[in-house]
Amino acid sequence: MATITAPTARRALPGLLKSRPVAKLLTLAVAAVILVPLLDSRWGSGHWPHALTVSLTGPLGDASDWVMNNRDSHPLFLYFFGHISNAVVLCVRGVYLALLAMGWVGVTVLGALVAWRVAGVRLAAGTAMAFLACGALGMWLPTMQTLALMVAAVLASVAVGVLLGLAAGLSDRLDRALRPVLDTMQVLPAFAYLLPVVLVFGIGVPAAVLATVVYAAPPMARLTALGLRGADPEVLEAVRSLGATPRQRLLSARIPLARKELLLGLNQTIMMALSMAVIASVIGAGGLGDRVYQALASVDVGAALAAGIPIVLLAIVLDRVTGAAGRAADNA
Repeated sequence: MATITAPTARRALPGLLKSRPVAKLLTLAVAAVILVPLLDSRWGSGHWPHALTVSLTGPLGDASDWVMNNRDSHPLFLYFFGHISNAVVLCVRGVYLALLAMGWVGVTVLGALVAWRVAGVRLAAGTAMAFLACGALGMWLPTMQTLALMVAAVLASVAVGVLLGLAAGLSDRLDRALRPVLDTMQVLPAFAYLLPVVLVFGIGVPAAVLATVVYAAPPMARLTALGLRGADPEVLEAVRSLGATPRQRLLSARIPLARKELLLGLNQTIMMALSMAVIASVIGAGGLGDRVYQALASVDVGAALAAGIPIVLLAIVLDRVTGAAGRAADNA
């Protein structure tokens, strides 16, 4: 039996060497043996070789100079970015003036009524106490400024997120194309794109709102696409069998079936927009974030806490209200 086994093993060895994984490993090993000493002899120091360095200073500097020289005269800024900036300013100012016209009593009562309608008396009482605490801390006007800024930023973020989510949810190709874009928007540090936004829109509310949109829109887009893709196929088939057009199927079936994900996306968008309140104060957002930033600059712990507590209270109230709305939609 030994004389039969040995030739079989010798015959199996060439077949093993001809297999593709083993051939690839042998190729990589030979390449490493040849290339590693060659590269080490030329670039063997611990520093990155200068010949492989790519400088972005020149092109980005030229683009920055072009923007600064043409911001007041080029049609792109006069008739596109200028209109966007004016629309953002009008929206924030309109919401702020409406909040001031309602007064602290009207805003508190309205917030409590919305919370009561969504989640009951307990959350309504907590919402009223949160608004009253903001006034008691002497931060009513900054709180209203932040709330107006957040309303505009959240509306813009939801609009952008829903459009991107619809595109990603209805098309596999667009989903693959938008995925790295949304990853970049979420992972890119906020301070990295504050300066380009300021370069185009200047310091002030428009730059703060648009920087917030870049940070807060991706969750809405991802959850919208998730909701559309997770719609019940049996319901969609039933609607299709009734002769509904693609637009009718979208409006009457897919979007209503995705309302839980849409409300969850709204919740996450609001939370991320509020988290940008302090960062956006660096470029002139104003409100509570500006008070926190000034307190940090002067090392005033009391002022920083007095401005930070209303931000936390707003976040808690908005999180509870939108979360309760999402649970109500899930149970409906």
